[in-house]
Amino acid sequence: MIRQRTLWMAIIVSLVIGGIAGFGIDRFYFQHSNSHFGKTRFVHFMTQQLALTNTQQRQLDSIITFVHPKFQGIRKGFKSAMQSQVDSTQAMIKRILTAQQQVKLDSLNQKMQSDNDNR
Repeated sequence: MIRQRTLWMAIIVSLVIGGIAGFGIDRFYFQHSNSHFGKTRFVHFMTQQLALTNTQQRQLDSIITFVHPKFQGIRKGFKSAMQSQVDSTQAMIKRILTAQQQVKLDSLNQKMQSDNDNR
């Protein structure tokens, strides 16, 4: 009884963590994928907060344009690392499941992926 409860808790925790990580990555990636909009918003925000001059605004815009590709690379690496960790966690969980439970877990994962794709 305790082992079964532990197993279900591990599955639930893994699904929750995977869901949260997927949502966070998806939200972060799509929120910042349009660099012009994000850059414009950032420059506007900094202008308001720091009372930047027109010259400072142009300089800030240049800085953001220069560093954007570096952030894109970090973001891609982060997304890849998170997916790798999710896959590793799923593999560890599958090792403790019966064949029938593994099929059900795969079905749950597909449903969650489908739900995520439909948002």
